Amino acid sequence: MLKKILIVLTGGTIGSFCRENVRGVSENSPYILIDNFRKMHPEYSYREFEFVSPYSILSENLNCARWDTLYSVLVKVNPSEYAGIVVTHGSDTLAYTAAALGMLMRHTEIPIVLTASDRPVSDPKSNAIANFRASVDFILNGGTNGVFVSYKQYAHDIQAIYLATRLCSADNLSDEFSSYGGGFFGQVKDGNFIAENFQINPPLRQIRRKFTPIAGSEIQLRKKIMLLRSYPGMDYSAINPDGFTAVINYGYHSATACTEGDELSLLQFSARCQKCGAKLWLGAFKRTEDQLYSTSRELLDQGILQFFDMSPEAAYVKAVLAYNLPEICPEEFMNRCVYFEMAGHNVDFLTEEQNNG
Repeated sequence: MLKKILIVLTGGTIGSFCRENVRGVSENSPYILIDNFRKMHPEYSYREFEFVSPYSILSENLNCARWDTLYSVLVKVNPSEYAGIVVTHGSDTLAYTAAALGMLMRHTEIPIVLTASDRPVSDPKSNAIANFRASVDFILNGGTNGVFVSYKQYAHDIQAIYLATRLCSADNLSDEFSSYGGGFFGQVKDGNFIAENFQINPPLRQIRRKFTPIAGSEIQLRKKIMLLRSYPGMDYSAINPDGFTAVINYGYHSATACTEGDELSLLQFSARCQKCGAKLWLGAFKRTEDQLYSTSRELLDQGILQFFDMSPEAAYVKAVLAYNLPEICPEEFMNRCVYFEMAGHNVDFLTEEQNNG
């Protein structure tokens, strides 16, 4: 008996309709994708799909509480009943949810594939069906457990597969996604998965290893994390960290930030964070770099914490989990590789269990 594929519908463009040039979601719009897929690809009629829709939103309205709901659905799935899971999602916040599920569901025994689209399914130019089909093909032929993202890369005409925790948000002009550190994980071609042998990607044998869960069956992500991006002239005096448990300041590519001036200095902001009890993190530092700029050294000497080799999306999500999951020590969690989110040639892809074993 063939195992079913579970389809988790959460809305987004891939689950939307368009009326009078305005896109939106309704109770039934997420199912348009499946109806059109079956019409266009009757060769998959032998495969049974099961559906669940924990919520249906435009993904720009996503909040951390939605991850509580989504996780509660996925963590209760009996892996012996399904070949895999496809999560349909909006593209705007896809990279954030992918990072969250990559870490929360790292222990999955079956493939979980998130996918999205650039236009509603009804648009002839939409990549929704292609992305969904590649998700199904990866589940059936990829041969590995883990959490991934399926999305067409138009620049090279490739149906790309990304590691969930490496996905970077789409470019505003081209709407193309990319992978942190470069090099997507693989591609689906003619229905088959081809792993790309980039030095930066972990080998399949590491992906297939067993991971222990990082959370229980229910989570509550209520403590607030702030994400900042350094830019010239950033006025830290206008930012209030009060009420936040931690602040992630994603610095320039050299892991630097301004240290001059009362209003523009991260040093002054650090003092305010300390006063209100918010932990301040600066990143992303490179583990391969053995020298620091004087500004970075000054910031670290003041007690600002550092994190390494992660995209802004992964760093933010990791902090959300670090400070909300009671089983976790935040500082230790932020600086170990949870699920391949730390890119770099010298990253040890073994889990902590394997290192200790």
